[in-house]
Amino acid sequence: MNDSAHKQMVFEANRKSVGIAYLLWFFLGFFGVHRFYAGSTKTGIAQLVLALSVIGWLVLIPWLLADLVLIPGLIRDENMKTINMLSHGSPEAPVPAAPKVQTQADRKREAMLEDLRTTGYRKDRRDTSNLYR
Repeated sequence: MNDSAHKQMVFEANRKSVGIAYLLWFFLGFFGVHRFYAGSTKTGIAQLVLALSVIGWLVLIPWLLADLVLIPGLIRDENMKTINMLSHGSPEAPVPAAPKVQTQADRKREAMLEDLRTTGYRKDRRDTSNLYR
């Protein structure tokens, strides 16, 4: 078995499901179980504490309604952390960005910014070239 197939199998074993998160929200949402499942432990604890207090229910009910919309994003973020952990060894490692191609306009903009930095952002221009036109 090659490394790619192994990583895919590990991801499938650790992947979170939006459907399961919604089931947990429906049956145990007042205790924040869906938040624990999605990897949001701190907010899960906050929902659990709010569920145990009478006044907390005033905050918890709108929060649970908002979670209806937020659950797919929470699960997607948790799955991306799993992918990053498998790819880079760290759950918080960003995916490397593609190198940016500099155009003529980008080079002109950089030259203009560098000129502004050297002049100290003064209004009078030392340079009379067509750099700012």
